[in-house]
Amino acid sequence: MTNALVPWPPSPGAQVIADNESGLLFKNKRDRKVINVDPRLKPGDNSTRTELSTTEFLQVVIYDHVTRRRS
Repeated sequence: MTNALVPWPPSPGAQVIADNESGLLFKNKRDRKVINVDPRLKPGDNSTRTELSTTEFLQVVIYDHVTRRRS
């Protein structure tokens, strides 16, 4: 298996952190909290991980990250 660089479009809401010992991570740009997509670990503060069952796909996972607006 070779290491391949996969390009992704920039997101207005999250920064992708791919070069990490923990694997793929996302960092929310508003509150700077990290969202971990490793199924063996908790997703992080203010985040939930929901798996959905479907016959169309092998796996469907939704990550929901809640941020608060500053007043």
